Amino acid sequence: MLTLRLLILTSLAFLAISCSSVQLAPDPHVGFKSSEKYPKTYDVYRNEALLKETNASNSSIQIDLSDQRIKLLNNGKVALDSPCCTGKAGKRTPAGTFPITEKIRDKRSTIFGSLYKNGRKVHGGDRRKYRGSYDRYVGASLPYWMRLTGDGIGIHASKYVHRYPKSNGCIRTPSQIVPIIYSKVGKGTKVEVVR
Repeated sequence: MLTLRLLILTSLAFLAISCSSVQLAPDPHVGFKSSEKYPKTYDVYRNEALLKETNASNSSIQIDLSDQRIKLLNNGKVALDSPCCTGKAGKRTPAGTFPITEKIRDKRSTIFGSLYKNGRKVHGGDRRKYRGSYDRYVGASLPYWMRLTGDGIGIHASKYVHRYPKSNGCIRTPSQIVPIIYSKVGKGTKVEVVR
C-alpha cells in the first residue's frame, strides 16, 4: 500500500513538473504589434484560421484611439488588426462601449455631401453650414456602414485613412478591409473604443 501511494505521488510530481515546462506557442499578433513601425504602419495583421471561424456570435471590435487601429476579435483573440482613422480635434470619436445598431452596405450621409442648384455644385461638405438655396443634395458615400451612436458615429469604408485623427467622428477603415469586418459582425456586436 505504501509503495502504491509512493508511486502515485511520484507520478503526480512528475506530471506537475512536466506540465509546468510546457511552452505555449507565442501569439503572432504580439509580434506584429511590438514592431517599431506599428504606430504608423498601414500593414494589416490577419489570422486566417481565426478569421474563418469568426462570426456574429463570437466577434467583437476594439478601436484604439491612441494607435488609430481597429481590431476584429474572436472571443477576445485578434483575428484582424488594421489601421483606421478616428475623429479630429473638436469632433473626437467618443470612448466607451457601443453595440452596432445598424448595418447598411450602401449608406449615404445625411449631413456631409454635395449640394447642387440647376445641375451645378454649389457646396461640398457639411450641408448645415450652407445658407444658400439648392435643389438637390447627394450624401457622401459611407460603404459598409455600422452605426455605433444615435448622433451619427459609425464605422465605414474610406479611401482617406490617415495614421492620425482626421475624420468628423466616424471610424474610417480601409476599403479592402471593412467588408471583412462587416461580414463577421451583426446588430448588437460589441464595439469598444479605448484611449
